[in-house]
Amino acid sequence: MKLTAEPFTLELRHDIKDSELNLRKNLNLEWCDGVLFNVTAIKNIPLVEYDVIIWNEKEKSILFIEYKNTPKALKNLKGHEANQKKDIALNIARAFGFLKFNFIVVVNDLEENAEKVKGKAEVISYKDLNNYLHESNSFESAFVELDYIDRLLIKYGRQENQVELEKELVLKDLEKLRDKIEQVNKK
Repeated sequence: MKLTAEPFTLELRHDIKDSELNLRKNLNLEWCDGVLFNVTAIKNIPLVEYDVIIWNEKEKSILFIEYKNTPKALKNLKGHEANQKKDIALNIARAFGFLKFNFIVVVNDLEENAEKVKGKAEVISYKDLNNYLHESNSFESAFVELDYIDRLLIKYGRQENQVELEKELVLKDLEKLRDKIEQVNKK
């Protein structure tokens, strides 16, 4: 099976790793509308693999999961690899029209004193995954430019402590917005 949203194609890998069986058996899917296991993200060439992708259509949220069966496997994951997977996850979320996303690393038997971040990715214990999905701050915006527009609307639309509309201030805010959109389109 392949899912496509330009420029990405998500392709399923049909083999099941023994080390991932625990995650498959115990993953709470109540939150999500869909789930994919062992997904390769392709953009002309295979870019990265995700162990699990789950999404909630109503909340327009998508979560990309890298599963590590042991704390030692987490140590073998490089920070720049986690960063790359998170950056690609953001672009996939945008391509498929999700407003919120995240990429996390889930570790079985994670020790309490273990690192909680790998690169830009949050590291959580397997046993905390169910609670993670129900926390409102578990996801990041996939469209920072829309967030900025929301902040501008609040800034210029508030009744109390009104902002004086000065041409220079408005132009400066619009230039920031243009820069954000240009940054996103360079990726």
